[in-house]
Amino acid sequence: MAVESAELKARVKAHWEQEVCGSRWGDDPADRRNYFAQIEKSRYELDYMLKDFAHFEESKGKRVLEVGLGTGTDFVQWVRAGALAFGRDLTEAAVAVTKERVDLDGGHADVAVGDAEALDFPDNTFDIYYSWGVLHHTPNTEKAFAEAARVLKPGGSFRVMLYNYPSVGAVLVWLAQGPLRGRFVGLRGAYAAAMESPGTQMFSRSQSQELAAKYFRPDSIKIETYLGAGDLLTQRLSARYASPVWKVAQAVYPAWFVKHVLGHRFGTVLTLSATK
Repeated sequence: MAVESAELKARVKAHWEQEVCGSRWGDDPADRRNYFAQIEKSRYELDYMLKDFAHFEESKGKRVLEVGLGTGTDFVQWVRAGALAFGRDLTEAAVAVTKERVDLDGGHADVAVGDAEALDFPDNTFDIYYSWGVLHHTPNTEKAFAEAARVLKPGGSFRVMLYNYPSVGAVLVWLAQGPLRGRFVGLRGAYAAAMESPGTQMFSRSQSQELAAKYFRPDSIKIETYLGAGDLLTQRLSARYASPVWKVAQAVYPAWFVKHVLGHRFGTVLTLSATK
């Protein structure tokens, strides 16, 4: 199992080295400031719940660890807010982009390659641990939760986003990768095979609650679900869905029905906060 996990993690790393998460939202990579501004604008429009969840403004003077950096959009918010910010990502690509963003902002932070399942920090180091849409990609999510609890100080805040199960977005991936291709595959299997990096997981509210309760105060756990871009098809399509067929499907998709009839209960975005 350890060998399988290591092999899967290597594949996950290779995937995100090829395309830094969030990078497709910028149209002009040559103009770096404008490029990053475009990414930032799109991120907080699509992930409309993110800022209210993260509470960047509360971090001044606190030691914050963000695990999984993407293009560094959230990370620079911690730096701007005055946090003592530390960032770790499995890929060299995301680390390089995040360092560039911090430098362009004139900020200072500790950014390096790191593994969510084996963090390079002593026990009881941080006031806030934050990870948005990352821990469902690492093979052993529970080990990542355990590491988060280890490096947080007593009373420290744990703030993560995971993919919710079941969700509208998961059903769409299943339809696209299963029945529409003549394949017989389950919801989780389709997600693991075709949702971003290989092996992507989903967690129900009860699974998330149970997992968090092993490492954080059970009475402090708060879980919410939201409709995200993958449920409403408002995201920019990846190369996997670049054909005209998918663009037409996106154009005629009944987002109004998803919003007003199905609602947030079946949203892809699951936010979980807790206290050590």
